[in-house]
Amino acid sequence: MRKKNLTVFSRQACALCDHLVLALELMRPKYDIEYTKIDVDSDPQLQARYGLRVPVLTDADVEICAGHCAPAEIESYIAKQLR
Repeated sequence: MRKKNLTVFSRQACALCDHLVLALELMRPKYDIEYTKIDVDSDPQLQARYGLRVPVLTDADVEICAGHCAPAEIESYIAKQLR
């Protein structure tokens, strides 16, 4: 199984962002995934691109989900990619 590197675009004090990170942490024992968190408020271009859509979970250029990210949807995507 190959490692999956994902990116979480988030902001501080964001409950949805915290839920997404928790979901990813719970998936880590089952799947070989790592993720990087990027604070959209740290960069005006990211702020303009993602605005209030956070959290946004991406796999390179593929947007997996935005806003309310359902763990089942994320797990389905990861499972398909790691086959």
